Amino acid sequence: MKAIMFKNRFNDEHFVCDDIRVTENIDGVEYIVVHRPNEHRPFKMRRDALEKINAPVTQRNKSTTLRT
Repeated sequence: MKAIMFKNRFNDEHFVCDDIRVTENIDGVEYIVVHRPNEHRPFKMRRDALEKINAPVTQRNKSTTLRT
């Protein structure tokens, strides 16, 4: 499945969701697994706090990330 870019409605932070079908309902609230661009640590966020944006998602490997 193609990765989708989301934006947090409250602070405009961007997140990437690799598979929108992976969800979990906790106390009636739907959560999806996301990660920050250029990071690989996944975490869950409320789906209603995110809005889909039409931006291309570029996946980078750790070896191609520039470090300063």
